[in-house]
Amino acid sequence: MKQKNGMMLSDNYVYTPSTTDITIRWRKMGWIPPTEDPKFQKKWADFRIACAQGIESLGRPAPQFNPSVVKWKEK
Repeated sequence: MKQKNGMMLSDNYVYTPSTTDITIRWRKMGWIPPTEDPKFQKKWADFRIACAQGIESLGRPAPQFNPSVVKWKEK
């Protein structure tokens, strides 16, 4: 085996310069970035639709203000 900078080079060690795009190696191992993952795309599409429809579309009734419940301090 060759030595480089005092280290033994083998198949287990792969030098990666700082300018290398590490996602290329991650993709080979099966990683999918969130921007391309259908699960995350659907999640955020649903979130954007819910925001566009407004709070009324969430299916929960809005809390009603009941003035008899509020107790005012008298001075």
